[in-house]
Amino acid sequence: MREIEVTARLKDKDLLYKRAIDMGIVFDDPIIQEDTTYESKIPIDNPEWNIFRIRKQGNRTILTMKYKASSRSQDNHERETIISNDKEVADMLGRVGYSVGVHIRKTRRKAQFKDLELCLDEIDKLGTFIEVEKLADEQADVDKIQSELWQLLLDLGVSPNDRIHKGYDTLM
Repeated sequence: MREIEVTARLKDKDLLYKRAIDMGIVFDDPIIQEDTTYESKIPIDNPEWNIFRIRKQGNRTILTMKYKASSRSQDNHERETIISNDKEVADMLGRVGYSVGVHIRKTRRKAQFKDLELCLDEIDKLGTFIEVEKLADEQADVDKIQSELWQLLLDLGVSPNDRIHKGYDTLM
């Protein structure tokens, strides 16, 4: 599976909430996520690039690996599994050449709309963002899906000028 998403800096959270309610979109209660990324020395534009993330969320710890599905921004394969010992996993990553990247603490509110997931993220030291993502198969038309995702953001009052093409870890 591929995770195709679009992300934008959010300037007017109240407008987004109002329009979301009008469309029948309801955001869940906030959750706190604390992420630590683990990076290799491979440049992000190299097809062999990948990144690991250890995410603490409530009483769960999740290991995620992301790697490029195409040369387009925010078009990645993603693999996840729950882990029981984050310190051991961090040590393993270090032993195979990964170094600690960034720590990101965010308050996230999720919502579903049709087959899309929306994430409203308030990131410590970075600001407020909205992500819309869709899981797709390998042959998916990325342009078509990203257009669909952007149409939803436009409907929610988000300006194309606020789009970002980098992950939160890179923005940090």
